[in-house]
Amino acid sequence: MDAIGLSGLQLGLLVAVAIVAGIVRGYSGFGFSAIVIAGGTLVIPPATLVPALFMLEIVASIHMLPSVRKDIDYPNFWPMLAGCAVGLPLGQYLLVHLEPDTVRFYLAWSVLVSAFLIWRGVSFHRSMTWPLAAFTGFVTGFGSGLASIGGLFAMVIFLGTRYPPAQVRAVFVAMFFAMYVYGVGLSSLNGLISATTFWIALILLIPMISGIVLGQRQYLSTTPEAFRRFALFLLMALASIGILRIVFL
Repeated sequence: MDAIGLSGLQLGLLVAVAIVAGIVRGYSGFGFSAIVIAGGTLVIPPATLVPALFMLEIVASIHMLPSVRKDIDYPNFWPMLAGCAVGLPLGQYLLVHLEPDTVRFYLAWSVLVSAFLIWRGVSFHRSMTWPLAAFTGFVTGFGSGLASIGGLFAMVIFLGTRYPPAQVRAVFVAMFFAMYVYGVGLSSLNGLISATTFWIALILLIPMISGIVLGQRQYLSTTPEAFRRFALFLLMALASIGILRIVFL
């Protein structure tokens, strides 16, 4: 606790948040970082927490890759990855050099409004195309570099295209693995990696993996429509929490 400057109560909160976030990640393939950011930045600055989450997302993806590999949509995966490579450094630049709360506020509103429209039946496209895949990767990378909320943007687009849930989950896992390996490298170049970063990642590793195992078990018994409802609810909840935190804290 001394290594990361947290009290026992603060550490307990962080671990509990990581377990819940791990369950969501195991079930849906996304949401871990966004949930930890929503709760963890109450006790740890974002610039310290985000690089640690990059490391944890890599481990989470390695753990989940064997179970989703056969469902990865490679023709759209590669354009997404190229978009991530452009968007991630831009988002991280804002994290390092600017006060990003205003940007986060508008990003959260865009997620909330988009998820609400999808819930009401609005659809963006009938199918995923490579330009849309590249744009999805860009906004995912940008949101992840800025505040570890890139998965929310990708899920909005996937739900709007009626992408099959198994492919959504698989593409998320593969894309996050590659993106966060890249993100750790960028974080190191930008001076965001420290001993505290490694301590946070180490402390949250077991809680995260435990949650993922529970979430994966739940996913095996779910239906595509239940997955879609859960994803939409999660998107609106996380976006609302982000807006409220910026306005009131």
